[in-house]
Amino acid sequence: MRIPHAILKCVGFISHDRPVPDYIGTVFVVGVASPLGGVYLNLVTAKHVTEDIDPGPFIICLKAKGRNRKIMLKSSDEWTWWHHPTEPDAVDVAVMPFATANLAEYDVEMVPEKIFVTQEEIEKSALGVGDETFSVGLFGPLSNDPHVDPVVRGGNIAMMPTQRIPTKDFGMVEAYVVESRSTGGLSGSPVFVRETVRLPTMIDADGETVSMSGVGRIHFLGLTHGHWDVEEYAKLMHSGMSIVVPARKISEVLHHPELVQMREEADKTLAKKNLPVTDSAKPGLFTHDDFQSALKKASRRVKPKEKKQ
Repeated sequence: MRIPHAILKCVGFISHDRPVPDYIGTVFVVGVASPLGGVYLNLVTAKHVTEDIDPGPFIICLKAKGRNRKIMLKSSDEWTWWHHPTEPDAVDVAVMPFATANLAEYDVEMVPEKIFVTQEEIEKSALGVGDETFSVGLFGPLSNDPHVDPVVRGGNIAMMPTQRIPTKDFGMVEAYVVESRSTGGLSGSPVFVRETVRLPTMIDADGETVSMSGVGRIHFLGLTHGHWDVEEYAKLMHSGMSIVVPARKISEVLHHPELVQMREEADKTLAKKNLPVTDSAKPGLFTHDDFQSALKKASRRVKPKEKKQ
């Protein structure tokens, strides 16, 4: 299964702020639609990755235009990660608005919220056990490499539980289980699934009707929480299964009341100035300083989140 090249551009890597970065996880870009006709961009990763970074400043590396170029974003005191509004200890997701006046310099793509897997889409597209999946993220052995070269790991949906499943650090969680090869660094990486489509029936050599199928559209399934380890002979071994936070739980964080308020305030400011938000087809329109200042102004109206002690 060939992966669309654009999907490789939706990810970046996160590290402590060091002279030589040592990346520990993956972040990716998600777009939330605006009523003004554009999108607001957000950086998304696993909550446990941000906790591993805390305390201390961090950097996020994203691909820039031009061969082997990158942009290093250094955190500041104004940077805040948002978590699930009602069950932050059971949803391994962290979201941060991505507002920059220099987006034209980035060679990034976003995951649009419209391709998020919902229960309605599961039923409509008959998504389920056996469907092919792939994740895009950091290749652990190259965690200090200066380039943004993501690795793609393939697999398939192994289980879509109707009940919560146990995890080590987040208790009982809503999640999918994916049979997938995994390595360190994929925490926080986006996971996609291809729907299975029915093809016209065929007649085989014996004159029997044969059902055929193939792969169809790509959907955003969720975020890599981590892999399942099993204890065998007093040693921890990778079970070959990964835990994936469902897209709907990420959407609930993206629509955290505080983030919704920030976007509404920014919409009002942009509407007064008759300026667009990011145009998904023309990301260069995101270079307006007005949007960056409007989003920062709105964020200052939201009560700052308490720092970890």
